[in-house]
Amino acid sequence: MIFLGIIVAILMFSIIVILHEFWHFSAARIFGVRVEEFGLGIPPRAKKLFTDKKWTLFSLNWLPLWGFVKLTGEAPHTFNVYDAKWKLYNNENLENDIQSWTPIFDKDKNEVPDYYKNEILLKLKENSADYNLANKSAWKQAIIILAGVFMNFLLAWVIFSILFFVWVKPIGVNDKIQTDYDLKLIPTYEQSLEIGLLQKNGWVLLQPVENSIAAKAGLSIWDNVIKVNDLQINSAQDIIKIISSHPGKELNITYIPYCETCENNVTEEKTLILTPSNEGKIWAFISENISLNTDFQYQYTLSDSIKYGFSETYYQTLLTFKWIWILIKKIFNPETPQERQEAIEQVSWPIGIVDFISNSLSEGIKFILIIWAIISINLWVFNLLPIPALDGWRFIFITINGWIQKLFWKKAISQQVENYIHVGFFIFLIALSILIAYNDISKIINQ
Repeated sequence: MIFLGIIVAILMFSIIVILHEFWHFSAARIFGVRVEEFGLGIPPRAKKLFTDKKWTLFSLNWLPLWGFVKLTGEAPHTFNVYDAKWKLYNNENLENDIQSWTPIFDKDKNEVPDYYKNEILLKLKENSADYNLANKSAWKQAIIILAGVFMNFLLAWVIFSILFFVWVKPIGVNDKIQTDYDLKLIPTYEQSLEIGLLQKNGWVLLQPVENSIAAKAGLSIWDNVIKVNDLQINSAQDIIKIISSHPGKELNITYIPYCETCENNVTEEKTLILTPSNEGKIWAFISENISLNTDFQYQYTLSDSIKYGFSETYYQTLLTFKWIWILIKKIFNPETPQERQEAIEQVSWPIGIVDFISNSLSEGIKFILIIWAIISINLWVFNLLPIPALDGWRFIFITINGWIQKLFWKKAISQQVENYIHVGFFIFLIALSILIAYNDISKIINQ
């Protein structure tokens, strides 16, 4: 199952990544930006597959589960060469001095030979070429950058729409994050009761504390209390009110004992007598008698399936943003040290997801498809975060620079500075991935 889980996970990630990068690729081609490389996996490069008619190299790299497209202009060419006063050239002055045959020097104060000057001129020409991403208008750059994350949203939308059209059941109840989002596949407890996924059956279930009054009287875990002193019990508040109002007084408890081997887990009703403490307590946890409607499912017309597929993707996106924010608060500003530790343990990617998929294969293809859509949503949300090296930061960078350039004819952040920021944060993200991988492996070993 682990081996099969790895295969399924690689297939899921590969399709998500290929589609993500293909939309970057397609948008770049539409707007005339040269794509230098379309890579499957993370370098180092394992094999050059082929080069197409527009000079795009398609490559296979050693580290799976990711990919990239390299666009001309993402990182403009810069050169560590100096003038006679030992001042580092900017590109504009460098081009002028090369064309006027002014001597230029390398970092060792040796004059740069002519053949290298010609190479520099070719690279500088590429910096100003029409097929360079940096020379396209801000809105075209933004579309190219956001095309990939839009594809992640679209993939989830398509998957959810197909499932709603065929038929699908919720995969669980959201009891972790308070929200009023209309999520159909992970509804809240209140929503589950409202739509009929969960059914409240009346009476209440008890979980007596060991050696408590309730336990000594003969009540056991999951016993179902029907009446107290012939008063019908329909909610947890009913039994709390009666017991708390009879401190130190005998009560007749009518209940149905829980039986794991019996039909519907219940037997015939019984009666016992117990006396609450002087504080009006019997020391037992109380919960509503809730059952799962196993026949519940969604199935819509094609138009409704598309509509609800979109709304599910939208609300799952909002839920993911909310979960990330809660996680950040718990890690950096926890109320207790235990809260921080629990938050750190919830961070899992991608080894933990492979393990989760391996353990979920028995749930069926529809469950796996839902997880696939949620992973795609997580990727699109993660890529939208304003973190350098991600699409969200690049979009913000393009937007800010575009407006600043219109107003002041000068970029707010130079391309070279942005490249340094990208490289720094890329190294940080790799280091973070290693830590998360270590966390995932530790959890798997402990399990």
